[in-house]
Amino acid sequence: MTDVACITAITADPREPDLRRIQAAGRCVARIRHVDVDAMRLRVGDPLNASLLAGLEAADRRAALRVRAIRSLSRAAASRKKLESRLARHGTEDDIAQVLDNLTADGIVDDVLAAAQLVTETLRREPVGRTKLLQMLTSRGFGQDVSERVVDDALRDRDGRQDLSEAATRAARGLHGLPRDTAARRLAGRLGRRGFDEDAVAEAIRSILPEE
Repeated sequence: MTDVACITAITADPREPDLRRIQAAGRCVARIRHVDVDAMRLRVGDPLNASLLAGLEAADRRAALRVRAIRSLSRAAASRKKLESRLARHGTEDDIAQVLDNLTADGIVDDVLAAAQLVTETLRREPVGRTKLLQMLTSRGFGQDVSERVVDDALRDRDGRQDLSEAATRAARGLHGLPRDTAARRLAGRLGRRGFDEDAVAEAIRSILPEE
């Protein structure tokens, strides 16, 4: 930003409806949220002294971070911790924390909803077990409490035996013709990596690969 005499226009940003362009002497000196315009009581004609310029700069930084965070969430659900990591190169810790606090208050950042979305998408693609779902969520920055709550809710109304049977049938493809011990070992490994309980896996293997 450069030193200018006063604000000459406050206009909507054509690319981001939530933002307002603060102009002075024909130049855009900041793009800030409309709520910040109201909070700062900005008016055309306000002199751009050092204090106001500093406030506009801070609001501009936070607005840019907010847009970046929302765009990131539009591409893929993410935990607050993951968003912090994605934004780390683009702002200070204080600015990022404030932006994420505001997004949380607005209901845009919600770890429970984001985790539930990821679990639903995963189960829609293929049946997997509780362990894998928990590992997936915790690896993406969701807390243990949130992860367990979401996974338990997602699995509560599912038929675990049917999920395992379907997963075992898929995992057994390509194993026919192998010695049973070899096929059973490979099938156990595949199902274990999909997060199914060891005892349930052993039962599924006996069903798919009966003893000769």
